[in-house]
Amino acid sequence: MKWLVVAGWVLFGLEALFVAMLALQRNMGDDAAGRGMATGFAIVLAPIVLVAGGLFLWGQRGGPKAAFWVGLAMVASPVLFAAFSMATGTLGKVGRAMERAQYGRFDDPALTRIARAIDRKDLAEVRKLVAAQKPDFAARDRRGRTILGHAVSRAVADYEGKTAVEAVRILLQAGAPPAVDAIKAGVTMASISEHNLIYHVFGGNTPGTPALLDALLSAGASPNVLDEDGRSIIFSTYASVPKLEVLARHGANLQALDNREDRKQWSALMNAVYMKAWAEALFFLQHGVPVDYTAPDGSSVTTILQEVDPPGSTYHGAEDAAHAAFRAALGR
Repeated sequence: MKWLVVAGWVLFGLEALFVAMLALQRNMGDDAAGRGMATGFAIVLAPIVLVAGGLFLWGQRGGPKAAFWVGLAMVASPVLFAAFSMATGTLGKVGRAMERAQYGRFDDPALTRIARAIDRKDLAEVRKLVAAQKPDFAARDRRGRTILGHAVSRAVADYEGKTAVEAVRILLQAGAPPAVDAIKAGVTMASISEHNLIYHVFGGNTPGTPALLDALLSAGASPNVLDEDGRSIIFSTYASVPKLEVLARHGANLQALDNREDRKQWSALMNAVYMKAWAEALFFLQHGVPVDYTAPDGSSVTTILQEVDPPGSTYHGAEDAAHAAFRAALGR
């Protein structure tokens, strides 16, 4: 019991010191809430620490044993919470590491070696391994991805350059088909956008995304992808001019109409204007999406502009330039 008493008072002393530091600390911040944060925490925590110390002392001075144990639990709770958080964090990291290890792990050791070479961005090794033995491009790793799906997922996440895209090209040139389901849907994937091969790439924002998209479409993937609601990829919030240019180059239907209930039969131009995506709106305008089209609900580019871009609207930087370019093209 003695060591519990000593430990309890040490913890109480540390917590009391911490609260005192909060109370005495010069408050910092850019607003009233920030400037009062330290004092606020001190006001909240001081009574809790005092109650914990009182119960702990009462339990030692003839009070009920329950008071001792409750007080001890209260002063020990920060340590217990920290230990629990550390343990769960460590277990979480181990679990995530074990899950990541399943990606690129195939029953065929040759495919696993190719996957690991892709992970290392060792293009020479990827070429060597692919040439040595024609891989089974239909085989799946333990997370349901083909070797091409594995390479694509790595390329989508590659912020360092285009090396990972080249690995995808190597597999495509060797005959890997750009199957729609090369990246199998997982339990955490909420929509088709996360596992449909082209939609998965379209959602990327890494430097190599347009080149990756171009490589897959050149290999036969369809540019007219639909999401889980049957909407064309051109209505995606991930759309950008470089990615739309790739789609257009491969024959995507830019005249497709939306089936979203609150934008029924809207054109991609109307949708871009509504979203104030001026660069994308200019793209659709320049690629022949009609400006004089009126949807069944009576909406048109003109009526949408009146709603979202009334006279006097201001924009900044690149958005201002894109807005000016769109307005100028619309005027012409």
